[in-house]
Amino acid sequence: MRTRPIAALAIALCLSLATPFETRTRAEGRPAYGGALIGSLLGEPASLDPAAARTYAEISAVGLIFDTLYRVGADGAIVPHLAAAVPQLAADGLHATIALRPGVRFHDSQPLTARDVASSLERVTRSDAGWLLAPVAQIDVPATGDAVVITLRAPTPDLATLLAQPQTAITPLGSAPRGKSVIGSGPYRVVALDRKKQRLSLRAYDDHFAGRPYVDELELRWYPGADDEARRYEAGETQWSLRGPAAFAGHQPKYATDALESPANVLVYVGFGRAHAQALASVDLRAALSLALARSGFSAVGTGERVEVATDPVPVGLGGTAVDGVARTGDLDAAHAALVKAGRSVGALAPQALGALRLAVLVDQSRADDREVAERVVRALDKLGIAAAISAVDAPTLADRVARGDLDLYVGQLPVVTAAPAIAWAAAFEAGGDPWARRALARGSIDPAQAKAQFARALPIVPLYFRAVRVHHRSDLRGLAFDGIARLGLADLFQFGAPRRHP
Repeated sequence: MRTRPIAALAIALCLSLATPFETRTRAEGRPAYGGALIGSLLGEPASLDPAAARTYAEISAVGLIFDTLYRVGADGAIVPHLAAAVPQLAADGLHATIALRPGVRFHDSQPLTARDVASSLERVTRSDAGWLLAPVAQIDVPATGDAVVITLRAPTPDLATLLAQPQTAITPLGSAPRGKSVIGSGPYRVVALDRKKQRLSLRAYDDHFAGRPYVDELELRWYPGADDEARRYEAGETQWSLRGPAAFAGHQPKYATDALESPANVLVYVGFGRAHAQALASVDLRAALSLALARSGFSAVGTGERVEVATDPVPVGLGGTAVDGVARTGDLDAAHAALVKAGRSVGALAPQALGALRLAVLVDQSRADDREVAERVVRALDKLGIAAAISAVDAPTLADRVARGDLDLYVGQLPVVTAAPAIAWAAAFEAGGDPWARRALARGSIDPAQAKAQFARALPIVPLYFRAVRVHHRSDLRGLAFDGIARLGLADLFQFGAPRRHP
């Protein structure tokens, strides 16, 4: 996030800002304010409500519009953001006082107060993201009005980390964004979310407490076709692409290009609904699917970004299991054995009934890679004698059906937005609708070893692989970097100099 220190600005001497459509050169001086940029999101955001943010696109969008009490720094450390300091714990370890940064205002110029913070966090406790605040028993605003006091059910060492998660962002009086009324305090404010034109339009918020963004306007797009995004970038119509620099082999983008890649921390997984409740609730069926998958094939999905196949929902660096050769190639004998076991207790999975089972795998049509992932899942089901077909829907429809359980299987996406293993494990349980982690967090903390063992027993989701985010961007675009949770730091962008074209 921008702080505009004098030393950092000195480094920017002799730079100038160019809009995508004109170049405004300057002999010297710091990066200028102004201009407009067009780039990509990794799919369509189903919602701009921070409490509902799940996918990489949603977390990226709400991070531009809203602020949290704490944030994850570039090195993974938790640092104050709307909070003025780290939580101050009472001697009993059960009462945490969080002082607030003064002078913060929402996009409608109203001051951000302790009551807004308390109401926002209370709303989170009632939402699907309530697991994040499971340790919280009560939230109060003292008479001074410059802090909130959180009463905990048990000592919670990861409290600041929980309050750095994007879902805990602060809204006016804790209200959910509705229609065109999307008010936050973040570096950008919403101009329009146009789902028909597949774009989110943002404008810089002049009074953001951490500094005004350099760029006046951002237009973030998602694309219906696998090659559409790269084709537009290749033609020079956009400033960055998440799906490669050119649509076809041998082509070059119009302007000179650089690339930047995040850690591989966006989990792609198979989730389950309740359309065939008995069959899909069977842990043995889920295990059979996991065993039948040849995970090595997922390395070819995407446009060259790093892929790390997985059987655990947290990266190896956070305690996940390194995938061995059997998991990479699949184990059909073990898969069939697991399915036979499932058939003993679930009639629909018995050998004589299996041929009548028809499943649908839902995918988000704005995430081109998800269809290829689903095709591999369908092939694994076919090896088990289970028929399945793919159905593509828009992001809001998929999110709604997942929330209602009105589907069979779906390809999901879960960014790992913390360096705390316990919270990463908890997010995976919650993605599968399993309350185990929420109950454990309510007691103050999660033992990652216990979480790992319980996950293997319950299989609330079937992890497939972790992917990195690779951005190809015009070389005159500066300030582009991944933040501590691997989101693109779009609020720090600026563009300068006459853009160079490839020969």
